[in-house]
This record gives sequence, C-alpha cells and structure tokens, in this order.
Amino acid sequence: MAKQAQNYERYKSWTAESYEKQGIMTYLCRMPADRKILPVLSRIKDKSVLDVGLGTGDYTRLLIDDNRIVGVDQNPHLCRLNVKVHKGDATQLSTLVGGEKFDIVLSTWMTDYLNDEKLQSFFCEAKKVLKEDGQLLTTTIRPNGWGLVYLVLARYWRGTDKHACAKKRVADMLKNAGFNDIEILNLNSWLGIPWACLVIAK
Repeated sequence: MAKQAQNYERYKSWTAESYEKQGIMTYLCRMPADRKILPVLSRIKDKSVLDVGLGTGDYTRLLIDDNRIVGVDQNPHLCRLNVKVHKGDATQLSTLVGGEKFDIVLSTWMTDYLNDEKLQSFFCEAKKVLKEDGQLLTTTIRPNGWGLVYLVLARYWRGTDKHACAKKRVADMLKNAGFNDIEILNLNSWLGIPWACLVIAK
C-alpha cells in the first residue's frame, strides 16, 4: 500500500509542464501505439466520457470539443483543460461520480499503477458507472517484450511500483466484472516488439 501511495505522491509537486516531458519510452512505444489508439478515439462523438487518470489531458484534448468529459485523477492540478476532475483513484469511480452513468470509461496509460486486486476493482467500478450499452477503453502493459523493459526501468530506475498483466488474465478479470464483448489489441513498439494492449470491452 505504501508503494502504491508513493506512485501518486510523487506527482504532487509536479507541474503540467514537467509532467509532459517525454522520454525514450514515449518515442519507442507510445507514439507507435497511438497509431491504433487515435483512430478509435476519433470515432467518439456526442458521448459522455469518464476519463480516468487523465493527467494533463493529452487524449482528453482530442475528445473535448465533441463530447462531455468528466475526469478522475489523484492529482487533478495537472489538468488545465476546462474539465471537471474528481480527486480520487480508479477503485472509487462509482462513489466519486455519485451515481452518474457514462457512455464510455476511458483510461490510457494508468492501469500499470494498479496491482491485480486494484485492476479487478477498476474493471468492476467501470462497469458500475457505464450505461447499459457503455464501453470501456483502456490500455494495459504486457509482461513481456518492451513491457518487461518498461517495468524494470520504472521499478529500478525511477523507483515506481508498476505492474503488467497478461492478455488472458485481463480478459478473465473483465469477464468477472461483467463485460462480455471483449477485444484486446496488441500495441507494439516501432520495432514490432509487443509492450502493451488496447482493451475495448462492453
């Protein structure tokens, strides 16, 4: 629990500008991943979206003009967009939004902060706050390829407790949370090496 809290505490003194500094993983992994993520986001129009762990709102910016956005983040000061952001984490969604329902729960590059127990809780909470035909869009880190490199760098270089989850385990957790229509797409680095997944679930 202490390590989990430390993950979020370290951002309290950060500004939006320092948070947005890009490292090698951005260029090797996140940019190629965007080739699959951005087309999915571009199709979201006229929806209510709960953006969980939105940070500075990199992906939120793509949705804000055509949708109604509500955010959740442990460090809401990082987001300078005109979006209501609840202070809290992914395991508290139904409490934070007070019974409000959404068309989409979106969470990009956040689940690596969650161990298995918290990831299961996030999926359950996402299901609770979604409308009957609502959709969860999220990313997960894979425990192999560049995903393993990412975890090692996070834990031993930055001292951050991050987690990965195999595709089958993710699918099982989603089913346990009540999702039935599940698609898990590989997100690879520029070199074609796997490192993460895009999860689309209803």
